[in-house]
Amino acid sequence: MYKQSNFSNTIFYSDLDGTLLNNKARLAPKCCTNLKRLIDEGLMFSVASARNLTTIRDMLNGIHLSLPVISLNGAYISDINKMQHIQINSIEKDIKENLSEYIQKNNLGVFISNHQNNKDGILYYGLKNYGEQWYLKDRQNCRNQFLMTSDKLSEVIKSEITCFTFIDRKENLEVLKRFILEHYNHGVKTHLFENQYSKGWFWLTVHSNLATKSTALQFIKNTYGYTDKLLTVFGDGINDTEMFELADMAISVDNAIPAIKEKSDFVIGSNEAGSVVNYLNQLKKQSVEL
Repeated sequence: MYKQSNFSNTIFYSDLDGTLLNNKARLAPKCCTNLKRLIDEGLMFSVASARNLTTIRDMLNGIHLSLPVISLNGAYISDINKMQHIQINSIEKDIKENLSEYIQKNNLGVFISNHQNNKDGILYYGLKNYGEQWYLKDRQNCRNQFLMTSDKLSEVIKSEITCFTFIDRKENLEVLKRFILEHYNHGVKTHLFENQYSKGWFWLTVHSNLATKSTALQFIKNTYGYTDKLLTVFGDGINDTEMFELADMAISVDNAIPAIKEKSDFVIGSNEAGSVVNYLNQLKKQSVEL
């Protein structure tokens, strides 16, 4: 049985794509206005996403979140208002070096998220298919996104690498996932999922085993003195599983995958209906009435 949360005794974290954002990867104007107002009124709210901090800032259109942001599934914990990282969970040196060698030897395409000289970037290497080209174009259209390409990976692996992203058909990525887990399971966390904006193309992301939304949430609760607060989370996908298990209240949107719905305390409307912000708005009204 979940603990009952309210507006004042709870910190709230929401996934972005498929949860807080609509199917165009945007926060509808009405939702944006309402969320800004709720935060101004004291709502303790932020996001936990697979996206990077630069993209999250652009998508949230100037909303000043009241809690640290969790990006790249927990690889980064950051102050989005200052665009500064609080914690970086990068991939171990031997793993990033060995995986880079494997990529070059097998002529694989990859996007590598890294941090170097106080700047986040994405390096792309060996791109071949439409799914990879779709993502490259998507990143090129993002303001302030630092992109680079290289024929060799020897230089980028000297930086802090936070994620390897492979894009291909599902069956190919399942083979690659098995290889990675067989060789590096002690040090990595993987996610395999379909890109909801480019159907038929799947992504395999590889992070440090310390980079999870649940680990990041626990860090934030302990570091910022929120251990006496309840935790309510919103999500829709497989990468939300662990934070659903950690939360006092786990809420899935109606479009969530079945495995997430099964782990949720209850289900609200879809992401297209702006249901996360609607729920928070209703919770505020109830707290005022009490």
